[in-house]
Parts: sequence; C-alpha cells; structure tokens
Amino acid sequence: MLYLGLGASALCFVTWNRAVGILGAVKTSVYIYIVPVISVAASALILHEPITWATLAGTFLTLTGSYISERKPNKRMEKGGVRYEQS
Repeated sequence: MLYLGLGASALCFVTWNRAVGILGAVKTSVYIYIVPVISVAASALILHEPITWATLAGTFLTLTGSYISERKPNKRMEKGGVRYEQS
C-alpha cells in the first residue's frame, strides 16, 4: 500500500504536471485518451489477445474523438445572414 499510495501516485502526479507544463493541458489530455489504443495494440502484440469487434469499435471511437478534438475548425464569418469561409 505504501508503494502504491506514495510511490506510484506521486510519480504519476509529478509526471502529469510536467507533461502539462511542457505540452499544455489540452494536448496532454488528448494523449491520455490514446492510452487505451496503445493498450489494445500491446495486448494483441505481446499477449496475443484476440481483438473483438467491440475492441475495434472502441478503438475507432477513441481515435475519431481524438481526431475531432485536434482538428482546426473552419473560420467562418457571417455577414447579413450569409456565411463566408475565410482562408
């Protein structure tokens, strides 16, 4: 309990704060959502676990959500009720 409570938790807290300081809160949060995808790949490659349709669906949703959160929105201007896209 001492190891998990102090060692692992403190190490995770320190590394998380360091990552947020270097990358910023938003980008660090995106990377934390990629952890399940890495876990799926590692379990298939190292442990030879089967990849089910539910695993593939979850991986797809995770990657899609990460992509959507990272893509830059189109800058649109509205003038007189008409939308104009700005390059």
